[in-house]
Order: sequence, then C-alpha cells, then structure tokens
Amino acid sequence: MLLTMLVMIIGGCNRGRSDDRAAIAVSFEPQAWMLKQIAGDDYDIVTLLPAGSDPETYQPSISTMKELGKAEAYFTFGTDGFEKTLASGISSNFPELKVVDCTEGVDKITGTHGHHHDDGHHHDEEEFDPHILSSIKNSITIADNMTGYLALIHPERADKYRESGEKLKNRLKAIDDSISGMHISGKSFAMKHPSLSYFARDYELSQIALQADGKEASPLQLRRQMEAMKDSGTKVFIMEKEHASPGDEETAKQLGLKTIEVSLNSADWIDDLMKTADEINRN
Repeated sequence: MLLTMLVMIIGGCNRGRSDDRAAIAVSFEPQAWMLKQIAGDDYDIVTLLPAGSDPETYQPSISTMKELGKAEAYFTFGTDGFEKTLASGISSNFPELKVVDCTEGVDKITGTHGHHHDDGHHHDEEEFDPHILSSIKNSITIADNMTGYLALIHPERADKYRESGEKLKNRLKAIDDSISGMHISGKSFAMKHPSLSYFARDYELSQIALQADGKEASPLQLRRQMEAMKDSGTKVFIMEKEHASPGDEETAKQLGLKTIEVSLNSADWIDDLMKTADEINRN
C-alpha cells in the first residue's frame, strides 16, 4: 500500500536530479561511505535508513520511497526488516530500478536472528544475520561488488572505479590485518543484541547476547548468560546505539562489565569496530 500511494504521489519513477547527476540508493550509511570512496562525486548517493535507526524494525516512509524512485540503481543487502519491505514492491512500482545484491560472495551466518512470523513458527533457516558490515572481510567483498557494477554500467570510467575500489579494499584489508594482529582470539564480549556475530567469527571471539529472538532475556536466560560471562572471563559490554534502551548501562554495571558505545550503521562504523577490538584486547 505504501508503494502504491507513492506512485500516485510522484506519478511513477521520477529519475534524475536537478544537477543531472544520476542517483544510486543504498540502505546504510557505511555503504554510502564506501560508494563515495569508489565513485567520488559521480553520483548523488541516497541513504535510505536514517542514522541511528534499527534496520530490523524501521518502516520506510513515503519520503524514503520517493528518494528510492529517483535512483537508477539500489545497492541492497537483501536483509529482513525494512529492506524486505522495500523489495516487496520494487518490481511492480519501480520496474526500471536496477537492484544490485552487494552481498554476493559473502559467507552468511544463520540462526542468530530467529523471529516469529505470522504463521507462528520460527524460520531461522530462511534468515541470515543482517549485520553484514560488522565484518571488515564482508566489507571488502561488498566494495568489490559495488566496484564491479559501476565498472560494468560505465565502462568509460571503469579504470577510475577499479583504481578507487582497489584503494578502498587495501585500506579495509589493512584494518582487518590490524585487528587480527591484536591476537584477541579466544576472548569474549557481551552485548544486548547479537549484532557482532560476523565480527566474532572473523576473530574467533565469543559473543554473549542478552536477547533471545529479539526479546529481553528471561531471568533464567539472563542467569545462564551471566554464568557464561563468568566462565569465559568476559570484561566488556558493547552498547549499540541502534538497539539501545535506558537500562543497558545499569545492566552492564550490575554484571561488573566495562561499557563502550558503538553505532554499526553509521559512517564511522570502522572506527567503532576498531574501538571494540581495542577494548576487548585491553580487558
């Protein structure tokens, strides 16, 4: 219904900008940052998820749909939540919009985000962990996919995009090497929502989440998680802005954990991943 209303409002796909630059839509701020590194000022980059929003619960607005309708391509991860809402109506309402799956080649994790659907059953096997960008390694693959698409549709600028894309990948690889060099494997950390599963896999860490299926842990579950923290020597609690609630810091304090705050959907997500690794390394 949202997309149908949008078509009535904007009268179909209104592509292009006043400055005649083509637009490309992305879901997340980190994608926008990477695309900017690759393409420079060649495109207007439309970021669909507002800063600080939870991608698993955010509902796209009419204005968001209008921005999507102006783009010539949409770089998506195909995750549950607002991306799935968008995907449900793109083919019928925006038939000219090229949808590009930026996660091709990413080794996805399943089973961390089991949600109840309308049929009352779990569908963990159908859902993959949506926090793709919590992995620098995944980000390298995504940068490669975006570079390849841009080079394909604009062969006259292919050399420029490939050169810029290679610089970006080398930068990301250097960050990945830096974290790997901390030798933090075997350590653990806690957080409310399991947003760092890929990060934990990359560096052989143990992530202890206080939520189950997106809900607050029951007293029994919390007790089990506290026992797991004690057994593993957990020292750090990661507070993620996108999933924050007022009682998180007090919970961490009661558990005797040091807290750090991160935002994994911001343009500074790399700095926050580095901060996370550094804090785990020092505690």
